[in-house]
Amino acid sequence: MKKILVITTLLFFYFKVLFAASITDELTKLNNLYKEGAITKEEFSKAKSILLKTGTSKEKDQTKKDVNQNKKIKSEQKTKTKEEQIVVKKKEINEDLTKSYMHIDEIRELGSFEPITDAPDGMFKTKGKSFSQRAKNASSYMYLIFVQQKNLMEKNPENLMKAMGHFEFFYMEQLRKKKKSISKFKEKWPNIPSYVKKDIKSLYSLNQARKSMRESMGLTLEDEVVDALDRYMLMHNFLSLAKKETIKLNSQQKKIRKNSKKLNTGISSLKKNIELRKDQRITEKEFNKSLEKNIKISKQALNQLTKDEINGKFYNTVKKAFEDTFENNNDLELSLDSLNFINAIVKDVEKEIIPKKYIQNMKDISVDEMSEADQKTLASVSISMKIHKKEKKDLFHNSMLNLSNKGVNVNQYIDEIQKNDFNLKSVTMTFDDFDNMKNWASKDWAKSWKGELPSEVKDIDGNIIEFTDENIEDLKAQLAINTFNEMIKIDQTELQGSINDNIKEIAQEIQSSGGFNIDDYLNQDFTITLNNYSKLVGDSVGIEINDFKDLTRYANELYGSDIKVEDYASQWQTAQYMDSTSNWGDVTIGVDLIDQVGSFDAASIAKSIGTDLQTVADSISQAATVGVSTDLEAAAKGLGYSSFADAVDAYNKQYGTNYTVDSAKEALGQ
Repeated sequence: MKKILVITTLLFFYFKVLFAASITDELTKLNNLYKEGAITKEEFSKAKSILLKTGTSKEKDQTKKDVNQNKKIKSEQKTKTKEEQIVVKKKEINEDLTKSYMHIDEIRELGSFEPITDAPDGMFKTKGKSFSQRAKNASSYMYLIFVQQKNLMEKNPENLMKAMGHFEFFYMEQLRKKKKSISKFKEKWPNIPSYVKKDIKSLYSLNQARKSMRESMGLTLEDEVVDALDRYMLMHNFLSLAKKETIKLNSQQKKIRKNSKKLNTGISSLKKNIELRKDQRITEKEFNKSLEKNIKISKQALNQLTKDEINGKFYNTVKKAFEDTFENNNDLELSLDSLNFINAIVKDVEKEIIPKKYIQNMKDISVDEMSEADQKTLASVSISMKIHKKEKKDLFHNSMLNLSNKGVNVNQYIDEIQKNDFNLKSVTMTFDDFDNMKNWASKDWAKSWKGELPSEVKDIDGNIIEFTDENIEDLKAQLAINTFNEMIKIDQTELQGSINDNIKEIAQEIQSSGGFNIDDYLNQDFTITLNNYSKLVGDSVGIEINDFKDLTRYANELYGSDIKVEDYASQWQTAQYMDSTSNWGDVTIGVDLIDQVGSFDAASIAKSIGTDLQTVADSISQAATVGVSTDLEAAAKGLGYSSFADAVDAYNKQYGTNYTVDSAKEALGQ
């Protein structure tokens, strides 16, 4: 079970998976994985028991079952209709879409605006429950995760899970804002105004990202939003249990990580560019401009990586493959196969040679106390990942076969990589021209097999069967033949890019849509912050206060004063906070940030702009006064400490105090 659960820590890298819509489907897929050797007998038995146990659970009443069943039937009908539409679309659409970006028959895939009324506990830290307020908060949170803290996603994958849930709110808000453009598109197609095309292009890109995110969870665009949100939040809570281990890297390790990321970004952008040109969504000029830019990025990264003392030989081979199979051909299909091939070998080998900066240690986590439904969800996600892993392997082999069939000798690159002692686990066989392979003898098939052989084979009575050299060659030949036959039977579909491939577009869209930007926030009129704070004061004392004017009026009544709003605001911003070294202006900004973006993110921002520990402490204390609680452990980590206890120690050393953890909590109002 631990093997199944540990692998979920990497689930945000995996996309294009199939969701088991029912217990029967899940068991069938699980059984197929077991037969194919993708999971062990122990993994199979444990996952099967979870699924069957959940399937017989009587926790839900019959009425709810009936409602859910009706939803499921409708969802399956919608999915079937959608699948039929997609098939038709692929057969019929072969038109120039450079002026409209999408075809009229595709527009339904974007969905339609429906306000999301429910959110799982913990997804939003603020009190506002209206869709518009949550959409605004979601935009702010996503900007922090995808832009401000993009380098922390490896360390805190749970934040990414929550951001994926927030993305559902953000996307729905974009559908609302661009509703008129969608209507205009339907009315004017194919003669689309430029402003409409811009909105449609944005929605198309965001919807592709949404599709990838959902598929990483074993869901589709046809599934209910509430199911997606529940699954994202479950994975957030689960991943939050991991112990974070930080690895100190030397300069050479940091350099290879940086250039590896640059290379993978370049390859991903090249693949996307080719796919858009194949679909005729972009012009030749747009295609060539992006092509030139990303070839340059990829080659710059490769040039740096080939200088690495330990791994330079591997990247030299990758560079040769890139130049030989991709850079020097004009065939879009062949170029895409080349990038799929290069991408697969890079990802395969880099699993072992690229040092990790953070490790998610989940070995001591037990899920026995989780509900059966949650255990089933985790098992389903794990099964989906196994299926996707097999799909990626099939796509890799398919690209090798296509390249070989076009006269490209991909085997030379495989042999060179393995000769230099780099492990290529994804390569189980090599290929030749399709017509030549038809005439292969058994020894040719055996020679082509590069995968592992079973360490031992037992008969029905448990006795170990001994193989002769001839038996081994026959086994290798049969394994290669089976692999090849499976490939030519399956109608391969193209994999969507990972979340990382979509982050740049998401970030740009958030910024253009008025998403959270720390620079804009810090430079905004202080009265906006005061208005936000005033509402918190009103909530905490149980009276209606909508803005700082109301707060000023309340203060005048309370203290018998007659101060003007402008004067009160000016005094507020510069006045000393209590008997502290902080001022009320900075503390109010801190309270507002905690309320808007949460403990960890507010603390991270405070650290990034150089806020001292005293002001952070004062902000947390004042936030508690107006009813905004702070997760002290999360805030400490946002400040860069491993725990709240470490933050207390740092505070004591800096200010000469002697707080204990408990007394510090009390002083902070927690």
